[in-house]
Amino acid sequence: MTQTSVGLVGLGNAGMALAEALRQRFHVVGNDRAAGRVEIARAAGVETVSQAQEVAARCDILLLSLPNPQASRTVMASLSRADLQGRLVIETSTVGPSDIEWLVDAAAQQGAQVIDAAIVGGVQKLARGHGTLLVGASDADLVRARPVLEAAADAIYHLGPPGSGMRAKLINNAVAHTTMVMLVEVAALAAKAGVALDLFHELMRRDTGLLRPLTHRFDQRIRNHDFSGGMPTVNARKDSALALELARELGVPLFTLEASHRVYEEAGREGLDASDYASIALLWERWTGVSFAREGVSQAAGGPVQQVEAGEPTCRN
Repeated sequence: MTQTSVGLVGLGNAGMALAEALRQRFHVVGNDRAAGRVEIARAAGVETVSQAQEVAARCDILLLSLPNPQASRTVMASLSRADLQGRLVIETSTVGPSDIEWLVDAAAQQGAQVIDAAIVGGVQKLARGHGTLLVGASDADLVRARPVLEAAADAIYHLGPPGSGMRAKLINNAVAHTTMVMLVEVAALAAKAGVALDLFHELMRRDTGLLRPLTHRFDQRIRNHDFSGGMPTVNARKDSALALELARELGVPLFTLEASHRVYEEAGREGLDASDYASIALLWERWTGVSFAREGVSQAAGGPVQQVEAGEPTCRN
């Protein structure tokens, strides 16, 4: 262990996971408003101080690990009353990109820099130094932060300027949280329909289950604009209608399936019934102006792009 001090404001579950990893290489100076968390940190070998400003006074690099965006703004406002000249603040709390912009501006007024290092994959790996961090930072600030980041993570993705890491985390978590609702509601349907949950789990974990929409339909079909053959959209709509009918008979609410069924109805109105049901991606290309196709792939490859003209979705929640 070196004698270099690294600061940590926020000693909750994620903060303590960071502290455990950082202590293998640095002296950690921490602060938390909750007395119970302070005691836990002390027992784990973290030097604790009573004010966040003291952390900034003691450490050139400090990390924030706080429960919500307002807490991060409050702490930064408090830190701004201290001498932050030359400090580097690493925001690991989950906040919005606009919060990162606010933190960057607030720190800059005191001569400090802010980067975001969003944590994905849970805190257990983080505590062992095997976390994953999605980083938004200038090249220079990343070089400065890297020894600290590498103490906690063996997968570090530099995604662009400050705010980029949080954007990627929010997208990652949007998938995780939506999938969680979908899994629970369909597991309830399986149980009510007499399908063993062990079998449900086995079906979902196979390549033909949860992974197939990502590996086959997103990566192979959507990214290549290949919507010929495959399972047609009209069949996907028919299957989701039958699943919804079964759920109504059994009294099982299906929030995500009801929402997705409306997308397949919209795809039918846009003339995509004969294309593979991955062609629903063409709706979002129309609505948002983005392209999912890989570089060099024709926008019209394998799918009736010409049938999906500019406009607003006609199906709304």
